[in-house]
Order: sequence, then structure tokens, then C-alpha cells
Amino acid sequence: MTVGNYAGFGFVFGLMFAAVLCVILFKFANSNRKIMSEYDERQEVIRNKGYKYSFYTVLALEAAMIVVSVSEMTFPIATYLIHLGIVLIGCLVLCIYCIWNDAYWGLNNNRKRYTAIITIAIVLNIIPIIRAISTGELSGEGFDSLPVMNIMVIVWMAIIGATAIIKKLVKTDGEEA
Repeated sequence: MTVGNYAGFGFVFGLMFAAVLCVILFKFANSNRKIMSEYDERQEVIRNKGYKYSFYTVLALEAAMIVVSVSEMTFPIATYLIHLGIVLIGCLVLCIYCIWNDAYWGLNNNRKRYTAIITIAIVLNIIPIIRAISTGELSGEGFDSLPVMNIMVIVWMAIIGATAIIKKLVKTDGEEA
């Protein structure tokens, strides 16, 4: 087995561990201890529209990547990071649309618990970045290193957080902020 195989195996194992952890955290974070968030009919309609926009965003970006690939253009960043970026952008479209249209938080979500979990996730994503900086892994051409994924996720979470804060501060349709 090569180093790449071990890295792939570790990545898949990490994803499986994260999936199990997410189930446990969702049960903890939802007030009724259910894994899935519950939404009213209005929220479901908005979320479905958000999923549609998210899908078309990912579709368009991946179609662009096909053109880039066929034309044999290259970027100074690893391909897996580009595809991760596309997935994160698609999820960002969904999150921002749902936040802005009051369909982000479910009826059974305990916002304080979710906020604590998100804060912990941010800290856990910062740790590999600090390690990579201290070992010099991110210096020079670091756009093919795994800690770049952590940077991308933190930026993604920051955009979602900023959107939520802006939405809370902005008055819409005569609502109090």
C-alpha cells in the first residue's frame, strides 16, 4: 500500500466517524432528541427551493470543471480541493437562501446547543491549520495539502455565520431585529 492509499483509507474512516458523530450530536442538539430537524410547511417549501438552487449551482460549476478538464487547463490547487469548494459553494447557496428566508432553523432545534457544536467544529478545524503552519506544511505551495480543506471549511462556516448575524440585525417586513 502506498501513502496515498493510507491517506484515502484514513479520509474514508474519518468521514464514517464524522457521520456517526453527527448522528449523536444531532440527537443532543435537537430539543426532542430526534436526529432530523423538523420544519413547518412554509419552511419546507423554502428549503426545497433552496435545494433546487444549490443543485443547479453545483451542476453549473461541475459542468465548468468538465470544460476545464477537457481543455487540459490546470490550477495551482489540488483537484479534490476544487471539488470540495464546489460542494461547499452549493451548500452555501442552500444555507444562505434558508437563513435569509427564515427556514434555516428547524422547529426542534436548540440554537444554543447548535451554536456550541458549531463553535467546537470551528476550533477542531483550526487545530490542523495551526499544526500545518507550525510544521511549515502550508508554506510555499500549500494548495495541495489537506489543511487547506480546513481553511475552506472555516471560511465557509464564517460566511454562514456572518449571514446569520446580518439576517438577525436586518429588519425585514416590519419585523423586529
